[in-house]
Amino acid sequence: MSLTLLHTSDWHLGHELNGEPREAEHDLFLDWLHAMLGAQDVDVLVVTGDIYDVANPPVSAMRRLFGFLQRACASYPALQVVILGGNHDSAMRIDLPAALLGAGQVHFVGALPRLDGAPDHARMLIPMHDRAGDVRAWLAAVPFCRPADLGRESLASLYAGVQEAGLAKAQGLPLVVTGHLHVAGGSVSEMSERRIVIGGEEAEAASLFDARTAYVALGHLHRPQDISGATRIRYAGSPFPLSATERNYRHSVSLVRLGAETGAPCEVDTLPIPRPAAFLAIGPSPLEDAVAQIEALDTDTDLPRTLWPFIDIKVSVTGPEPGLAPRILDALDGKALRLVSLKRVHARAQDAATARSPAADLDELRPEEVFAQLYTRQYPGDGPPEDLARAFAQLLVETQADGEDA
Repeated sequence: MSLTLLHTSDWHLGHELNGEPREAEHDLFLDWLHAMLGAQDVDVLVVTGDIYDVANPPVSAMRRLFGFLQRACASYPALQVVILGGNHDSAMRIDLPAALLGAGQVHFVGALPRLDGAPDHARMLIPMHDRAGDVRAWLAAVPFCRPADLGRESLASLYAGVQEAGLAKAQGLPLVVTGHLHVAGGSVSEMSERRIVIGGEEAEAASLFDARTAYVALGHLHRPQDISGATRIRYAGSPFPLSATERNYRHSVSLVRLGAETGAPCEVDTLPIPRPAAFLAIGPSPLEDAVAQIEALDTDTDLPRTLWPFIDIKVSVTGPEPGLAPRILDALDGKALRLVSLKRVHARAQDAATARSPAADLDELRPEEVFAQLYTRQYPGDGPPEDLARAFAQLLVETQADGEDA
């Protein structure tokens, strides 16, 4: 093997869960990652987008990123770092440090590089060095692409062009390609991953990626997973659960050992990330059972609150339960637990869409679902036609992009 690359993604620095900050968890993850860079003799660290949780992150989140980079570069002077923009990031904010630092140990690629209105393939190509300073592979650094970034291009033509340019530049050395997008076949976390639609299609085909590419490093989906394709395609996933639906994920980073030449197989190992804070769930259970389960939990009150376990509680009901919330909160009193959510689940609706309280579940509503419901209310039937649904999805993404770049 000629080069060792560590692929991680979707850090979401600045994230909060039901008002609870995740800073202590991020610090423990970054401490662990720093140690792994040395323990695994990593040559290149690649972070494939969603560095921050929001386009305008708090100062503490930016300080956390740059503090980690300063420490990693000081500890490992030969390490290269590539930071890519994701759909949660402001492309301009990610690109700004690149203008300050110039070419060197850390590379920031927030927006798709362009030249005369077309994608600039040459600026996306980054040589990857071993510890002796010799170029052992090349990286095609493709960030998240908003519709306006592509212009008349498609993702298919963009990736075809940058991969051809990369293979020509590599001259027989391995080529690694990045992306921040939803590739067909990937498992989605409904409550965390903002919908991405490019050209009217949410899930892009794995055929975007050339069989001659050694490894495709992807971001956006939070579950670590491989995607079936002509080459090795992998989502590294997030460092820890960002919602209740992710509590059973086995979060990890991907350690990639590249072969010496184009076409040589790479070796991919996963390094499990220690979970900084436990994530518990109760229910759906009747109220008395849920209370008994909470009371039976043994919690460590000596832990700092920022590392208390999260808990997601669902109570099965058959009718009004006016005393439900006080009973649950009383049971939680004195327990070292952080409540993520408390939901009523109507027994008759457990096998279908749950009968929701709109006020309680407003934070979980998906705009496309609201659009479909409003359409059906106005025009009874099977919902909006496919072309109208796609047009709404495209408008949604463009609106999100305008808000992030404002």
